[in-house]
Amino acid sequence: MSSLMLFTNNASTVLASGITTSATSISVSTGTGSLFPSPTGSQYFYCTLQSATTLTNIEIVKCTSRSGDTLTVVRGQDNT
Repeated sequence: MSSLMLFTNNASTVLASGITTSATSISVSTGTGSLFPSPTGSQYFYCTLQSATTLTNIEIVKCTSRSGDTLTVVRGQDNT
């Protein structure tokens, strides 16, 4: 079975706490995880992480799972 990319429109939130450069589990503000899809199996969606202090500092991540307000991600997608 091939992978299926999921989409949502205009979803935006902030991280619940800081993350390290190697973190693969990212928590977002309470109650805002539901703004994003809930991938199952080989489904996924992409998110863009943007620094609050340096707006040009971004990273694209591939989200392979969401449980409540916690996203499981693969870091550094699309050469970011």
